[in-house]
Amino acid sequence: MIIDHTWFVLPDEIKETSRWMRAIGRLAFPFFCLAIATNVARQPRYHSSGLRYLGGVLFFAILSQWPYASYFRADNLNILFELSLGLVLAQAIHHRTPKLIAAGILVLMIAITYSPILSSGLPGIILPAASLIALQARTMETRIISWALCALLTATANAGISILRLSELAPLDKVIIAVAALAPLLGLMLLQLQIRPLRQVGTWMYPLYPTHLLLLGSVSVAWR
Repeated sequence: MIIDHTWFVLPDEIKETSRWMRAIGRLAFPFFCLAIATNVARQPRYHSSGLRYLGGVLFFAILSQWPYASYFRADNLNILFELSLGLVLAQAIHHRTPKLIAAGILVLMIAITYSPILSSGLPGIILPAASLIALQARTMETRIISWALCALLTATANAGISILRLSELAPLDKVIIAVAALAPLLGLMLLQLQIRPLRQVGTWMYPLYPTHLLLLGSVSVAWR
């Protein structure tokens, strides 16, 4: 993510030769979604304990919006808003309590309504829930289908409607989409190859997002 965002600070004359940084950055969002899915899967079923988790993501989403909008000169919401919506949907799928199911339906309605200002659109909101289903799949057929769905959602979240004209895109754009599509599978491999049990992502990740945007924004201003 930081490598991807650093690309925007680079002088124009070296940006074109450094577009590999953008390809690496395509791993970030799927990995965040997989981290959310892993954390939700650890929660006891039917007894949601994720309100504090959601509150932390939302708090830093609000805190990050001004640095995000200033740095990218964008009108859309930062990814922490998308991750918070995706978290609610994943919890609804996992716990299946009436309140969370209603919240999940509301999230889908919000995602459809406000899709134009969501960077990854509806596919990005569904991705954490799809990753959760893939993690909990038991049969080989279900695993293949669920992880293929994650790959498709990730590619669509990155490419948007342009995925329908994939053959017309530049070779580097195809590489970026391919990297994004492979990210969920790479994340699964990392989970399977762990040497010791992974700890839950702590609160340190939340302030990292607005902090790195502020730092990069300061560098960008200094280089003008």
